[in-house]
Amino acid sequence: MSPIELVDAESATERLLERSWERRDRRASQRELIVDATAGVLFVVVAVALLLAWGLAGLDLSTAAVLIGVYALASRIEFPVGAGYVVPTQLVLVPMLLILPPAAVPGAVGLGMVIGNAVDCASGRVAPRRVLSAVPDAWHAVGPAVVLLLAGSPVIGLEQVPLLAAAFAAGCVVDLASTLVRMCLAGGVPELSLQMRVFAVVWAVDACLAPLGFLAGIATRQHDSAILFVLPLVVLLRLLARDRSQRIEKAHRQLKLVERERARLQSAVRRLGDAFAAKLELGALLEILLNGSIEAVDAAVGRLELSGGPSPVQMSVGAVDRLPELASKASGGCSTMSPVQTRAGDKWQLNAPMRISARPTKITGSLSLVRSGRAFDADEIALIFELIAKAELAAAEIIAHHAIREQAMTDALTGLGNRRRLTSDLKAEFDEANPEPSLLLLFDLDGFKDYNDAYGHLAGDELLARLGGRLQRAVEEVGCGYRLGGDEFCAHLRLDRIDPDPLIARAAAALAEAGPEYSIQASLGVVLLPQEADNAQRALRLADERMYANKRSRSTAARSQAAEVLLRTIEARQPELEEHSTRVATLATKVALRLGMTGEELDEVSCAARLHDIGKVAIPDAILNKAGRLTGDEWELVRSHTIIGDQILRGAPALRPVAGLVRASHERWDGAGYPDRLGGQAIPLGARIVGVCDAYEAMTTTRSYRAATSHETACAELLRCAGAQFDPDVVGAFLTITEGDRYEPESEAFEEVALAA
Repeated sequence: MSPIELVDAESATERLLERSWERRDRRASQRELIVDATAGVLFVVVAVALLLAWGLAGLDLSTAAVLIGVYALASRIEFPVGAGYVVPTQLVLVPMLLILPPAAVPGAVGLGMVIGNAVDCASGRVAPRRVLSAVPDAWHAVGPAVVLLLAGSPVIGLEQVPLLAAAFAAGCVVDLASTLVRMCLAGGVPELSLQMRVFAVVWAVDACLAPLGFLAGIATRQHDSAILFVLPLVVLLRLLARDRSQRIEKAHRQLKLVERERARLQSAVRRLGDAFAAKLELGALLEILLNGSIEAVDAAVGRLELSGGPSPVQMSVGAVDRLPELASKASGGCSTMSPVQTRAGDKWQLNAPMRISARPTKITGSLSLVRSGRAFDADEIALIFELIAKAELAAAEIIAHHAIREQAMTDALTGLGNRRRLTSDLKAEFDEANPEPSLLLLFDLDGFKDYNDAYGHLAGDELLARLGGRLQRAVEEVGCGYRLGGDEFCAHLRLDRIDPDPLIARAAAALAEAGPEYSIQASLGVVLLPQEADNAQRALRLADERMYANKRSRSTAARSQAAEVLLRTIEARQPELEEHSTRVATLATKVALRLGMTGEELDEVSCAARLHDIGKVAIPDAILNKAGRLTGDEWELVRSHTIIGDQILRGAPALRPVAGLVRASHERWDGAGYPDRLGGQAIPLGARIVGVCDAYEAMTTTRSYRAATSHETACAELLRCAGAQFDPDVVGAFLTITEGDRYEPESEAFEEVALAA
């Protein structure tokens, strides 16, 4: 057998021994009792049959009584091996085979087994069922008796040692067979190879004791009292057996203790695994650390205290009546870098420091554990220290992750929550079973672009930060403020049976600011939650629609009033310009719709088309109506009307977005236009639309210096100039709305279309 196989065999035997030891105190099942009773009855039948068949000739009752008594003493000696016991009965069985008639030996052995177990049962050492199972345990005596009876019951001497060996072998076979049959009938499925290893040990012990029994039997035939000389050996074996049993009992208790410790350690490891799974929650991690530490060292109570973070942490777990035992130590924390153990009577307390590296300050504290009866071992302290170290690392990662997450959900400029934070907060509220009524306010600043253009982006950022701080202070008692990007702000307010109008007014006032040359106000969209929306996306979309409706109504009214004044000025100065501008506005609105423009953007294009010639009020009529070619100076003066128009329109805050479109209405796609030589996408889309519509209207209208062209000719000219003077996409959209068909623009050189500038 190889060393590895030997180790496996030994470990298997030990496992069998462990299972059998656990079954010592187990109550026998009804099936097992029936099997034992049946096996006992069969044994009695066999023993009686042997007596009837061969008789009791030559039986000395006094000698038999002594042998039965000594056998009863020997049967009480049990060396645990495998699933059973080694009983040194060969010391007495062999003398019985030499002295008593072979037919009487099974009965004598059975009687001795019953007497020995009955004494143990009376003293409380064994359960009553052992008395019942003692009878079938005597089957091992049947084999040797039958062999000797079949051999003629000779007087055993040294010359009959081979016969005695055969009888011994027969006893081993019958013992093995009876045991396996009983185990199978009782419901157990024995591992045959493992059982054979165990029986090999039993047979080896019996083989060692059999020669001593043979000598005792020879001596007893000479003198009846000689059998008593085996008693010192029986007593010695009993002492050794009791010592072995005590050692096994102690080892078994230690094994159970180790199993419990292992279970606690496994539980602590599982808790640490739970902490990794929930590593985004610092509170869950600390709770797992505290409970896992208590389980790992079998402590009665524990406390975890930390300070230095956003809020102090104090957790206690265990028997409430024992928590005061932790107060004096835990309240002062742990001043050393290593765990410290203290004792008060039979109570031991372990205080371990904990330091979490976090920014801007470190979080420090201690973990304290108390248990009774025994001190904390060095390996237990090392385990706690290791658990704390892992928890410190995990906690530092959690805090760092939370900081990153907080940055990701915070607007860097204003310190308010951003769109991601708002979406998360709204989702959390909608996930509640019965969310409380609340208001979602969405704001967009009016006039911020002009402020930014006038004072610069740094001043604009300062304004946004200032307004954001005001919004947060205005709503912090009932909700939170957010900046969603650009000049868009939001507030989420809990109603809690509060009149919403003052809250809305206060939030809107926080986002308003006026100066000598600027005025900032906010358009507002309001949504009542959860009555008007059942999720965050729908709530934001509805608030956005209402906010832009409010913005359009406000900006359109102000823009319409200012535009109407300027249009009346144009009409009084040059009536034909007003008609021309109206036709251009009609075409520009259709093209803008074709290109997908809506809302305020569409209104700005329409207004820019109506006011694109407002700068011509500063151009002399003699130049505007000149029949011949204009001189260079005259062309420069005419081209300045876009700059003049921009300056006029910027005088009215509501028309400032329109002013930029008017200024760029004569820029060219190839960058050769005026006044800023913008090109391509740098030209505002609204200005590109106005430029195409203005060119078409100019070509199809009779002027003092030329006749009107046909619609087909004007469209062909626009198509020819697409890609150089005009945006090809805008030309395509224009031709589609005027002809109903899509024209593909050609790329070729051209001269600027003659416009009534």
